[in-house]
Amino acid sequence: MVGSAIEFSSILLTTYVDVDSSPEEDERVLALAVEQAVELGRHGVYPWTTEHHFRGAWQSSPLQFMTHVAPQLPAGCYVGFGVLSVPYHHPVRLVEDMNLLDQLTKGHSVFGLGSGFPNPYERPGMGVEEEHHVSGRAAREAIEIMERLWAYQTGDEPFEFDNGLHRGRVEKRVVPAPYRRERPTIIRTASTEQATLTAAEKGWPVFLGTMGMHLVEQWTTYRRALAAAGHPQAAVEECLRWSTVDWLSVLVADADEEAEEAAAEAKAERLAERERFFQTYRGGVLGPVAGDVLTSDAFRAGADMLHTIAGSPDTVAAEVRKLVDLGVNHLIVRFLGEWLGKTRGLLERSLELFAEDVAPRFADIPPLTEPLAAEAGLARS
Repeated sequence: MVGSAIEFSSILLTTYVDVDSSPEEDERVLALAVEQAVELGRHGVYPWTTEHHFRGAWQSSPLQFMTHVAPQLPAGCYVGFGVLSVPYHHPVRLVEDMNLLDQLTKGHSVFGLGSGFPNPYERPGMGVEEEHHVSGRAAREAIEIMERLWAYQTGDEPFEFDNGLHRGRVEKRVVPAPYRRERPTIIRTASTEQATLTAAEKGWPVFLGTMGMHLVEQWTTYRRALAAAGHPQAAVEECLRWSTVDWLSVLVADADEEAEEAAAEAKAERLAERERFFQTYRGGVLGPVAGDVLTSDAFRAGADMLHTIAGSPDTVAAEVRKLVDLGVNHLIVRFLGEWLGKTRGLLERSLELFAEDVAPRFADIPPLTEPLAAEAGLARS
């Protein structure tokens, strides 16, 4: 939320499925994605997008898309990516593109980095072998190269790399540089305890409670490792500011009963769209981790909506408060309701109520700035 210590974002056209994959649909969907991004920004919620290929016209080149969106947002509004599929990019080009957007937005870009979903058409289409992708090695290897590129200065010894997907020899620094710092703000996916510890040691924010990770346990592990890592205070504060919880299914209405009824209506439309998609394409979404809610069968059945937060502003604010008490500073809220469908009005009403009657309750709460303060009961008032 722009100007708030506790910041809120939302994913554009969340869990979109391309039932209609015609070229005419591309034009319609692009216009609506821009419209939703601007509407989120108008309500003080940061617009985020994902990266996918061969579906969702705005997702195929998310950095270019957000370069178009960013100038239409209010001052101080961030744009975010959840996540960029790093194995699908040449490391030099991805660092260049991230740095350029970081410069153009004056540091108001947040880049989630991960493997992306290895579904039946994206991974083969991008030329990445299944084991290399699903194991996470492709992403880890690419990010290691990107780290070297951000650190590289003209005059250093030439840097050569070959990760099996991309190769290069670098003899000059990447241009442009990030905006007034060593690298842009990145958030790392972390589906294991070791990945969580590595992120803390490197000074990267993380996505919390996703891909089978237990939120409280992961957050505790991360904060303790961050405290022990010895980073400068500014790096610690960035890690705490942008470590992110992602609510997959939220609906706000004037009263709890109304919210529950509206949530049921929105879920029904979403599941009907998915069923049409599966009937047409015989599947098409595979998750990167066993048991993840975005495996084909689970996604088809709506597993990502099993834990729905639906209620009045008081009810939803109480759930936000639980995260505040844990010391979480950034929350992605994926509102139920189809921006492209009949339940768009439910999404718009949710956004309006959240922006006007939920988020302002946390505007004066100071962000967590010390990793162990939450355990000591000193996180904030």
